[in-house]
Amino acid sequence: MVIYIISDEKKGHLSQTRGLAGALLKAAQAKTPQGNHSVHEVSVVGKTWFARLFYKGKDLDLPKPDLVLCAGHSTHLAAISLARYKKCPVIVCMKPSLPLSMFDLCILPRHDIPEGKEPEANVFLTNGAINNIKPQPEAEKKETLILIGGPSKEFDWDAETVLNQLTTIVRHSTNNIVLTTSRRTPKDFVKDVTAACPSIRVDPVETTGPNWVAEHLASAKEVWVTQDSVSMVFESLSSGAPVGLIEMKRKRSKKEGKISRVSRGLNMLADDGDICTFTEWAKSHNLPQPHKTFDEAGRTAAYVIERFPDLLN
Repeated sequence: MVIYIISDEKKGHLSQTRGLAGALLKAAQAKTPQGNHSVHEVSVVGKTWFARLFYKGKDLDLPKPDLVLCAGHSTHLAAISLARYKKCPVIVCMKPSLPLSMFDLCILPRHDIPEGKEPEANVFLTNGAINNIKPQPEAEKKETLILIGGPSKEFDWDAETVLNQLTTIVRHSTNNIVLTTSRRTPKDFVKDVTAACPSIRVDPVETTGPNWVAEHLASAKEVWVTQDSVSMVFESLSSGAPVGLIEMKRKRSKKEGKISRVSRGLNMLADDGDICTFTEWAKSHNLPQPHKTFDEAGRTAAYVIERFPDLLN
């Protein structure tokens, strides 16, 4: 199986497509070990809208693809054009800006589908966005990992609210605690958390490499994530560790009672017992294990191979 990933070089989008491509490759190698299996990333950064609309990959010195994957709105046109030219299926790993019918398969987080609405025939629902995080043996898990986001469309940033929760978590933890920030975290927060919680080792996002989160998730005995960072919640769950939610102040909505995609997804996880809010944790100071295993890349890969059996021919 030869897979092309059409890339906008954005970390979050590549996490999704690489996660699925890796799981597909693993499944293909298990089923047909004698086959020629490979993944190739094709960047469309810098290409004009017109160039992406008619992209045929004639500049590529690569084997013909059996499957084209994409994530990120700027990749959609090029992926569709290339797949049609190469006569192979095209799969989008997110809710696209183009009509769903233009893709052979759309892989969407289930919280992207309004409650009560049935997904279309070419839609496969996952628990959160696909990622490339894998569970590690329990013996290797040694630390508490804290992932801090920042202000977002739905949540206001209140450093005092976050710091109060962190000081309580520190008081009831026997693990080494490591914290990292995100691009959205206010600059003063590193100084604030260092002063309020000196026992926490703080690695600001500016000092971390591209694999920092994945490496620390592999050794995390438990993970805390701020409420705005839904993608990090699902990556944390994929590591197999218990996950706690650091609560934030929700912005006042102009449409009272309307629930956003982020809140819908987090509510589903809390209702299923897969994550624990700080408020619930504070009652017992115990983070429960998730009720189910989160291997969405593997589950999706199995479905893709079942739906497109010619991929293994």
